[in-house]
Formats: sequence, C-alpha cells, structure tokens
Amino acid sequence: MRRTIAAVLAFAAVASVALVLAGTPAAESRPFLQIGRAHDAEYAPVLTGNEPIFVLILGSDSRPGIPLEKGLSDSIHILGINPKKHRATLVGIPRDSSVPLASGGTGKINEAMAAGGPKATIATVERLTGIRFDYYALTGFNELIDAVDEIGGITIDIPYPFAGYNHNYDEGKTKLNGEEALDLTRTRHSLTGGDFDRSMNQGRLLLAALTQFRLQFGKDPTTMFRWLGAGMRNVQTDLSLDELITLAFTATEVPPKRVTNLVLYGTSLTVGDVSIVELSDLNQQYYKDIAADGYIEQKDIDPRWQPSNGT
Repeated sequence: MRRTIAAVLAFAAVASVALVLAGTPAAESRPFLQIGRAHDAEYAPVLTGNEPIFVLILGSDSRPGIPLEKGLSDSIHILGINPKKHRATLVGIPRDSSVPLASGGTGKINEAMAAGGPKATIATVERLTGIRFDYYALTGFNELIDAVDEIGGITIDIPYPFAGYNHNYDEGKTKLNGEEALDLTRTRHSLTGGDFDRSMNQGRLLLAALTQFRLQFGKDPTTMFRWLGAGMRNVQTDLSLDELITLAFTATEVPPKRVTNLVLYGTSLTVGDVSIVELSDLNQQYYKDIAADGYIEQKDIDPRWQPSNGT
C-alpha cells in the first residue's frame, strides 16, 4: 500500500497532474484524482516533444460526500512543460482573484468550478491568460493527509519561519507529515503576502514532491510501469495508458532546479466585507512568455512582484 500511494502521489507531482494531494480513496469512493483532457476529444494534445504542454492543476475544498468538482478550487496552478528544453513553470493564481467567469459575471476565480465544473475553470483561465490547456488535474485537500503520511512524510525547504493555523514552521529543510502539509497549503493569515504567499507555498510543496519522486525514480526507472498499473485504479481519467506513460516520462526529464515557481502579481483589497485580489495588467508579460514556449526563466521575473521571502 505504501508503494502504491507513493507511486500515485509521485506520478501526480511529476506529471504535474496534481499538487501532491493524491491519497487513499475517500470513504464515499469518489476518485481521489481526476486527470482529463481540457477540451473535447477532437482536440489532440501534441506529445512529440516539439510543443509545450499545459496542465491546469486544481485543488478542491469539497468535503467528504461532495464530488470534487462541486467544491471551490482553492488551489489553482498553471503548469507549462517544455519537453525539448527540459524546463517547466508553475504559475499560481490566488484563489481570491476577481476575474470574469466563464459561467457569467465577475467573481472570485475559485468560484468557477463550483458553478460549472473543471471545464468552467479552464475556460475562465484561458480567457484570462490566452493559454490553451491540454489537460487538467483535480484532487481534494482532504486526501493530502493520508497521502503524505503513507509515503512517510515529504521534505520541503521553507525559506522563512511562519505560524500556520495549527503548526509552526521553521526556516530550512524539514519533513512534514500529512497534517502539517495540509496546514501549510492552507495558511495565509500569518503570511505577509497572504493569498500570494499561500499560492507560492503550494507550488513549493509540488516541487518538493517532484524532487522526492525523482530520487526514487532514479534508483529504479522500471517502477514507473508498476506504479501506473497499481495506482491508476483509484484515478478517474479519459486518457489512454500510452498517453499517461508519455506524460509521466516527459515530466521525469525536467529537473526540479529547472522548474520556475511564481505567483501572479496583484493587490489584495476588501470590498464590503469580502477579500479579493485585483490582478495587475503587468501579468500580461507572464501570460505571453509562458504561452510561447511553456516556461518562464527566473531571470525574467521581477523579484519585487514575488512574495518569496516572507517580508
């Protein structure tokens, strides 16, 4: 069981089809991970290595008994992979971002999924960024605790100390258990950058999972096939096994050091008694950059925009 959960968790992180939130199936037997095509079957993603691959990664806040796609998407990340250059980029979108919704009107971006499912969120983010997605991945926060505990914890490099809702986090490398990992992904009130810092920390957790998996995968690459066979029984997908294997191996070729983690720039506001994030037009350069080739280099990020040091 431990190897199966580790496999699925690692596959999800490495193939960037989940945020390290995969775990044991919930009591109501809902799939703990959904991997799907972003568009109808007639749109075939190019997996030859010559074109970038785009995945929208969504973390649902739905509680047990409620389908994943009926929850708010409280974790939203754009993943671009450039297979040819072995580079990738994670772009976090603050959940409180006020944007035009595909379902109509303007609202917080995390409301799109509850109104129209993952496809509504895909359409909303595509309109916002101009990026056309190939795949989406959806999972639930409630599965994180069991998943991380099953693999014996996850090691993450925390850049600054902060107090979470239920745990305190020290600067430096530390191993988190499931409850601590969940707490880290949800904490924002004690962070200087609020929703921006939270989104950045979620990206850090995904990168930690990628790093941990590549160490395991490097010892025995053939385990990928056993992992896929065992783990995908708990995953709902419309992708073929060949497509999943191609995605998995493509992602394993991207070293964690060549993955850029950033968050969209904006301003936190309070409208009435509601907190929102107003995204800046300065993000247009990010959208164009990642849409062109699937990645943004660290040198092209203005450090003043990024809530990466807790100050």
